[in-house]
Amino acid sequence: MQKREQEIMLKAAGRRLFLFLIVLTGGWFGSMAQTRPVATALDSVQEEDASHRIEGAYLKIGQINADMRRVADTGDTEDELPTVEENLAVVEENLTRFGTVVNVKQLQTFQVLLDDMQDQLKIWRTDLAQSEKGLGQMAGQLKQLGQNLALPTDSTEAALEETMQKLNTKQQRIARRLAKNQNKINALQTRVSNGIILSLELQDEVRSKLRRLGRNGLAAERSALWEAPDTLVQQSEKARELVRQSYAGQRKIVRYYLSENWEHWVWLALIGLSYFGWVFWNYRQVNAAPERAEQPFFYLNPAPVLGALLVMLNLAPLFDLQPPAAYLDLQQLVLILALTAIIWRRWTSDMRLYWLGFFVLFVALALTNAVSGPGPMVRWWMLVLNLGAAGFGWLFWQRIKGHRSLSAFVRPVTLIFVLLNVLAALLNFSGRVAMSKLCSTTAIFGITQIIGLSVFIRLITEAFHLQMQRSRLAGGAGARFNFREIEVELRRVLSVLVAGLWLMVFTSNLGWYDRLFHSLGEFLTRPRLVGSTAFTVGNILLFFGILYASNQLQKYVGYFFGETDDDFSSDFNKRSSRMVAIRLVVLVTGFLLAVAALGLPLDKIALVFGALSVGIGLGLQNVVNNLVSGIILIFERPFHVGDFIEVAGKSGRVKDIGIRSSKLITLAGSEVIVPNGDLLSGHVINWTLSNNHIRVELTLKVDPGADLSAVRQLIEQEIKASTNTLHNSPPEILLNSVNTKVYELKVLFWITNIRQEQMVKSEILAGIHQRFTQQGIELQ
Repeated sequence: MQKREQEIMLKAAGRRLFLFLIVLTGGWFGSMAQTRPVATALDSVQEEDASHRIEGAYLKIGQINADMRRVADTGDTEDELPTVEENLAVVEENLTRFGTVVNVKQLQTFQVLLDDMQDQLKIWRTDLAQSEKGLGQMAGQLKQLGQNLALPTDSTEAALEETMQKLNTKQQRIARRLAKNQNKINALQTRVSNGIILSLELQDEVRSKLRRLGRNGLAAERSALWEAPDTLVQQSEKARELVRQSYAGQRKIVRYYLSENWEHWVWLALIGLSYFGWVFWNYRQVNAAPERAEQPFFYLNPAPVLGALLVMLNLAPLFDLQPPAAYLDLQQLVLILALTAIIWRRWTSDMRLYWLGFFVLFVALALTNAVSGPGPMVRWWMLVLNLGAAGFGWLFWQRIKGHRSLSAFVRPVTLIFVLLNVLAALLNFSGRVAMSKLCSTTAIFGITQIIGLSVFIRLITEAFHLQMQRSRLAGGAGARFNFREIEVELRRVLSVLVAGLWLMVFTSNLGWYDRLFHSLGEFLTRPRLVGSTAFTVGNILLFFGILYASNQLQKYVGYFFGETDDDFSSDFNKRSSRMVAIRLVVLVTGFLLAVAALGLPLDKIALVFGALSVGIGLGLQNVVNNLVSGIILIFERPFHVGDFIEVAGKSGRVKDIGIRSSKLITLAGSEVIVPNGDLLSGHVINWTLSNNHIRVELTLKVDPGADLSAVRQLIEQEIKASTNTLHNSPPEILLNSVNTKVYELKVLFWITNIRQEQMVKSEILAGIHQRFTQQGIELQ
């Protein structure tokens, strides 16, 4: 058995040795047979690798070329940079050569324009720096690409020689373009840097002039008028040339200003188109209605083109308070022309003459103020012009007292106009010509602007009135508004807006706006400490402003839930009882927002409420009781607005359910104010909680000889014939007393509406009397 196993193991080892020799021999012969093809494959791989590198180089050069075009695209900078350079030169010329023409207003305008131009130049500098960096990286990539393509020459590379030459040619062409674009970027960077340096120098010059004007604002820059030398003949031609050059520079600045701030006029155009479309559409709807409402409009017309233009021009200062002087003159001229067209047929003849006088003064002052370095004759003319304007303004101030077409602001502004012209005359007389020009320009701009703003208020209020007329004809929510009541609030809001806008423009014309705005902002935002509590005046004003706004809003929210201004209307919507809930939500939301705007920590607010709770416990118990009772009435709803109730001996219809008290309107028309605490704790009789029905009583006295059954039948017929009685509940006719002289009857029946009790009783009595007369029955 053991021998047999050894033989098997030997045979297996022999078979393994034989297979190993066969594999070894086959591998050697196979390697000999494959030697030639392997060499050929290596050659193919090398050739394919070179082609791939050339192809990749072509793609890389194409990518560099495309990126170079994108990075080196400086078309916008090349187009706009000359304009900025030209305007910098104009500002420099105005600050140096035309120094006598420049005033505070122009210096502030130059400051704003220089800031804008410097911001634009800095943006270009950043963009150009990025372009230069990108082009430098592309040049490095192109150089590295050329080094990678420096292949050894052999038979394989010789086959690609033509392709390599084309690639080198393209690479050199792209390199030249890169160098050209780098030179262009460097040149633009130099121009931009020079512009930034010049703008910085001009900004320093403007600030220096503003400081000098601030320190020496009242210093005389010329001789007094009686001492001024007569140099008009020698300097007239030079002065005219300076004015022409100055206005040419101003036109360039205005063009630049309009190109940089065109979006302002886009917004103004949208506002004007919205106003025009609003008024035009409402006029069209009102005129097309079968019952045309009365249209007592003074300035408004069906196609308010001039009205829309006036709205735009009055709101224009909100978008920019410091435009160039020439632009401001042009804008004010257009405003005056639009006002002239609007008021010409609406004002009386004497008021039109006054307006023409202001127009002439505006033109004369604009032309006079344009004179650079005025000589004695021009200064004497300025003196006469200012004194004449002061006298003219005084006459206008006396004439417009009680004039309804102008707002209440016009009279005080007219006094300011008079005072500024008198001050301008005194300043000119003492040699302070620049300040004299500033005062006279501010005066004429102020009076024309306030007249334009008063017309603006009237245009807006009349547009709202027209909207309510259209809504009333359409049966919309506006039909429930009493315009006369709302007009008061609307005029108050518009008056605040107008006063703020006029003050902004007025102080800007005088050169005070920046300082006042900065001082006011610092006053409102400066933290103040009371103990450990910090607060700001701005937060306190915002607190009271939000409370006032929420209180005003809750007053008018009832109009949208069925409340009307007609105290005697019988048409009430039960949903109007929700007004108190809406008002409460508005007030609570406003209070929470106001507390959040106050900025006090919660622990401090809790301390305040803790102090208030002590006051409530001592002296505000009834107030809190009424407030809580009002909240309970909201959810319990024992009565609604319009219900007829009796409480504490008073009866009437519920007109309003307020937060603290409610109002009743009695049958006599008087209004009774009932605290909510009395309504909740007292006995309240609600005649209309589930319906408006009420049983009424009539007392009739008839002759003893009358047939009682016939009398009853006639009374019942009359009651059932009425449309205001309940027919499903028959009347009760009772004999109340009997004697030898008269029968007294008590008639009880139900009517459908408690508010018509007296009217129905009168109609029933008249009908019974007529029936009795026809049957020969006499009433005693």
